[in-house]
Order: sequence, then structure tokens, then C-alpha cells
Amino acid sequence: MAQNPYVHLGWNPVPGQPGEVEKLRTQLVNSASALQTAYQKIDKLLGESSFWEGDAAVGFREALDGDLPKYMKDAHKSLTLAAGHLGSWHGGLTGRRELAHKYDVEAGDHKGDLKTANARHDTAKQDPDLKLAGQTFQEGPELESAEARLNAANTRLSDAVTAVNNAQGALEDVLRKARELEGTHEAEARDLAKKLKDATNDLAPEEPGWLSKALSWIGDNLTNILSVLAAVAGLLALLCTGPFGIAFLLAASALSVATMASRLSDPKVMASLKDGFSKGEFDADFWENSVGLVGDLVGAVPGIGAVSRGVNGAVKSTRYASEAVSAGQFLGRFADDAVTAANRIATAGSYNPVGKWVAQAAGGNQALKVGMDYVSPVAGVLSSGYGLAAENIDALDGDGGKNSATGVDAARAGLFDGPAAGSVFRATVAALQ
Repeated sequence: MAQNPYVHLGWNPVPGQPGEVEKLRTQLVNSASALQTAYQKIDKLLGESSFWEGDAAVGFREALDGDLPKYMKDAHKSLTLAAGHLGSWHGGLTGRRELAHKYDVEAGDHKGDLKTANARHDTAKQDPDLKLAGQTFQEGPELESAEARLNAANTRLSDAVTAVNNAQGALEDVLRKARELEGTHEAEARDLAKKLKDATNDLAPEEPGWLSKALSWIGDNLTNILSVLAAVAGLLALLCTGPFGIAFLLAASALSVATMASRLSDPKVMASLKDGFSKGEFDADFWENSVGLVGDLVGAVPGIGAVSRGVNGAVKSTRYASEAVSAGQFLGRFADDAVTAANRIATAGSYNPVGKWVAQAAGGNQALKVGMDYVSPVAGVLSSGYGLAAENIDALDGDGGKNSATGVDAARAGLFDGPAAGSVFRATVAALQ
């Protein structure tokens, strides 16, 4: 912590280092000058490149043209304004520091005067002549002498009190001036901060707004977001009945396909899979990505099966129709068959064969079967939600949590979703033959 240079005031009413302010101002001026030079050179190059043709010339102009020159020009203006404001602040800071030094010297003088006055007051209070008050003296010279000595002692005490009050008042007055100077300094500092902020308005590029940040976050977490949506849609498909259940079933499959596509388009995922198969690097990332792709695939099977059977039914109706079938009729038959197939797939008996087996092993306990129907969808929502949270919360981003989530997803695929997908696949193949 910097030592207080105003020891008599007791605090620093004008914090700040003029030398550092001037150094920063010089850096801003130099940066602004460099930006101006760079902008002028780019502008000159763009003008001269008009005589240069071909793909290389086009690429050169595209690289330099656009927002870059504008940003450089605006940033130069922004830095120049900021440097000017810092220059004004430097001058004001220097003047206020000189005034604070003057107040500090005065405070030192007044403290010295107060110390002297207090000592004088202490001496005056101890004057033995003050004890003459209340004593009895004979009329004549003895009484007159005692009265004169008592009056003189009282006068000295009164003068000492006046000197103490005057010194204390002078000290308080200079301290008040120092506090007012501190208030002025703080107000000037706030004004400088506002001016520096305003210097960047509509000049230097601003930070992305909330919409840009939100879209950027979605882009960075797209795979995990799609995985969560697919898992939630799968759970809603089980909870809802009728058209809503069918809609969520198809939505869950479509989202699984989208999740798979997003996962496969990620270079990191592909690199992890490639290293696993080519170099034997079967690390946590490899198993996480592999199990994720398997989960996406089995999650897509119900919807693919329903669509395949819908297409098959529409094609057969067209093939065996006695007259030409319109596009509307074809789509209508496709929709009917696809919805019918999706409705059948959504029934617990065919969609979760493991639950049926467990219920049969427990003596046909239907309550247990219903509970088993929810095991995989609920676990899918939890594991996908954890994956999204782990990507954004450092405390959750560890191999232990990832390995646990991967284990849960692998168990789901092996015990529940895999057999269910196999059942749907076999039924679809049979229907297509």
C-alpha cells in the first residue's frame, strides 16, 4: 500500500499518480497513431489493388476490406478522445495535489500552534495565583496585591483558552477544505470514467449483446442441448397418450438424429473416435462419444421405424391402386401408416421388452412393469442434463462424473433402449417384406 504523502492531514484526499496517468496517456496517443498509420496503409493498399486481378487479388481485398478498416478508424478516434480526457485529468490531478500539499503544510502549522496553545493552557491552569481566589486578605496593600495577581492569572488562563480555540478552529477549517477537495476529486474521477466510457460509444467495437452471447452459447453446447431435448421428448412420449405421445415419440427420434449429426460434425469427437480405433486410445472421451453415438442411434430407431412403415404402406397403396394416386392421397396414406406404427411402437410391451421380462419374473407385477418403463427415460434426462451442466460448470467437469454418466448411458443402451430398438427394427423389417 502506498504511503500517505499528506501526513498532517491524516489521509490522501487526492489519490492518483500523475506520472502513471501521463504514461497511460502517452501509450494511448502512440496506439492511436499506430492505428491511423495502419488504416492509411490499408486504405492505400485497397486503392492500389484495383489494378491487381485474379483470385489472389479478390482474396486479398476480401481479407482487408469490410469492417476492419472501419474498426481501425473508429478505434483511432476512440483512443484519441480517451487520451485527451486523460490529459485533462492529469492537469487537474496535478493542481489538486498541489492544493492538497498546501493544506497539509497548513495543517502541520496549525497542529504545532495547537500543541503550543495546549501547553500554554496546561501551564495557565497550574498557576498558583489562581488559588488566591476565596482566600481572605487584610485591607490594604496585601489585598490589592492578591487581587492583581489573581486577575493576571485569570487573564493568562483566558488567553490560553482563546489560543487553543483559535488553533483548533484553524485546524478544523483546513481539514474541512481538504474534505471539500476530496469531494471535488471524486466527482472529477466519476466524470472522467463517464467520458472514457462515452469515448467508446459507436466507435471501437462493442462486446456482443445478450442475443449474440446466447446464440454463441447454443452453438458451443448444441450437441448437449439436442441430447437433453431428445431425452425430455422421450420421457414425454411415455407420459403422454394419444396424438401427443406419438408427436413426442417422433420428435425424440428426430432430435436423436440431429444429436448424432451434431456429434459427428464435431472434429474433436471424430478425432477421439479415430484415435481410439487407430491408436488404441480408449480413454474417457472415446467411450463417452461412442456410447453417445450408440444412444443417438437407438433413440432414432422408433421414429425411423414409424416413417419406414409409413413409406412402405404408401408405396404399396400406390402400387395396388386401380387408378393413379395423387400426391395428397400418397401423403395421407403415409401419415396414417406412420402414425399407426408410431402408436404401436409407443406401447410399453414392444417398446420396453426388458420391463416386460422383469415384470414376468416378478409374477406379472404390473406396477413393477410400469416403473421399469420410466427407468431409462428418466436416467436419460438426468445423464444428458449432467452432460450439459458439466460443460458449463467447472466443479462438475471431471472424469469421475463423465465416466459415471457414460456408464449410465451404456447400461440404458444395453438393457433397455438397445433391446427395444431391436424389437422395433425386427418389426419394421417384417412389415417391409
